[in-house]
Amino acid sequence: MDSTLVITLVLVGAVIWLSFLGVAALRSRRREGIPPNQAPGVTDDALETRRLERIQQGAVLLSAFLAVGLAIYYLSETDRQLSFVDQFHEESVERGAELVGAADADCWSCHGPNGVGGVASYVEKRTGVSVSWAAPALDDIFFRYDRDIISYWVTYGRGNSPMPPWGTVGGGPMNEQQVQDIVNYLESIQIPQQEALRKTDGIVVGQLSTLENADQALERAIIEQRQLIVDIEGAPRHAETLAGLVALARRALELSDRGIDRDGDNLSDISETTISDLTATAASLFDFSEIEAWTFDPQNPATDGRPDADVADHAISVLESLVPQAPILELRMASIRAALGAVDEVDSDGDGLSDRAERVITAELAAARTALRPNTLTVVNLDPERASSGGGISDDQAAATAISGMEAASINLTVRTESAERLLGPARAGLEELLDARVERLWEISFEGVAQAAFEGDIERAERAVGVFTGYCARCHTSGWSAGTPYAAQPGSGGFGPAVWKGRPRVQFIFKEDLRDFLLVGAVADQPYGVSGFGNGQMPAFGAVLSSDDLDLLVDYLWAGDLNGKGN
Repeated sequence: MDSTLVITLVLVGAVIWLSFLGVAALRSRRREGIPPNQAPGVTDDALETRRLERIQQGAVLLSAFLAVGLAIYYLSETDRQLSFVDQFHEESVERGAELVGAADADCWSCHGPNGVGGVASYVEKRTGVSVSWAAPALDDIFFRYDRDIISYWVTYGRGNSPMPPWGTVGGGPMNEQQVQDIVNYLESIQIPQQEALRKTDGIVVGQLSTLENADQALERAIIEQRQLIVDIEGAPRHAETLAGLVALARRALELSDRGIDRDGDNLSDISETTISDLTATAASLFDFSEIEAWTFDPQNPATDGRPDADVADHAISVLESLVPQAPILELRMASIRAALGAVDEVDSDGDGLSDRAERVITAELAAARTALRPNTLTVVNLDPERASSGGGISDDQAAATAISGMEAASINLTVRTESAERLLGPARAGLEELLDARVERLWEISFEGVAQAAFEGDIERAERAVGVFTGYCARCHTSGWSAGTPYAAQPGSGGFGPAVWKGRPRVQFIFKEDLRDFLLVGAVADQPYGVSGFGNGQMPAFGAVLSSDDLDLLVDYLWAGDLNGKGN
């Protein structure tokens, strides 16, 4: 019986019983005419009648009802308490959802939408270079870690990574209940195990592609670092001018309530025109006037009366001449070279440039012209006759956002100007580290060598094993992996976790089966493993996210010890 029904019946019975007593008292009062406490007592003859029997019968029935009702209520109490537990948990999950999406935490900005994995800005420790740090997926984390270690990560963060502490005991802003709310929410968004297993193929393909394209990633990092040095050195050239433009734009916004406002957007017509002009002027400080924004038409062999091929050659030569003062243009050049180098592509106008190449050159020239603009600078074109000049954003909001972006760019230039010497040293050192990485190529893996060492020459199995290791193990066991291949040390040489190269697993485990069992369940806090290991719980379990075949490949790869396939 439902506890609410029992309570209701008890209350109804009590009301009826009290009503009966009240009515009897009123009738007795009218009959006696004197207060009950002054009336003579009822004689035994009067009491020992059916009246007393009826009262006793009623009392017995009520007592029986209470006895049965309370027992039933007690039996349903467990379910009632469990329902409260479920309710409290649901409320905790709702609070956790609010916390992870709140502006002060915003977990998804690093870990990707709904925790599918993403990137975070971070300064790589050894090089001092700003990188996009790989943030792990959270939608399958309960398959790898238990609740205690997940609470630990949220509370204390993860040192030497972008993950900050969130619990107050770790130095963060959240109390213990808020931390548990977040953990409860993360538990609620875990994907099914089969889906977690299906992730492996995509992760392996992605990691192998990353290794294959490591050279391009390194060259891009070198170019961006060179550009950073150029930007720091050139900051004084525009710092004062941009600061003046910001002051004028801010003044125009402050006076926006004065004058005619035809579109009623709280910005006077003169303010809209002034702010639009100032944002354009600020952006033009960083633009390349030498680069013409040519638009190539795949259906027309000429541009402005000149053959497309001649115009393209001229545009490319202009870009090449500007690369020394703007290394970032080399990225635009690389894209153009790749498009021009493609063969067997459609050339509708027969001008020697494929249709795709013409589209790429058009887009890259437009991007090159504005390549040095600070990313916070935006040009707005506010229309005095329209309250919203585009994008569904009101003109007053667009103006405020644009001016804030100008201020951010101005502050950045000022800081670089005032701290140029302090910034240039680390920037140049970071460039040297990247140039050394180009020579050392520590990330490089010979699949043929791995195949010979661990898989009897089977390259396909070797590639799969390397993909599994880099996708699931390298984050902890290869220093610099999360920062990207240009910053990675040799595979398995150690990082957050111990080194696992050079046959190290053979030292810790006597048999391969022991290593496999350890990978299957991970480290259990305060429990020994292997020959001399003692768990802290931070080594994840892979039994729920890797198939049996992939675990076997991983064990064979680690057991062989030659993780880069080069015998070192």
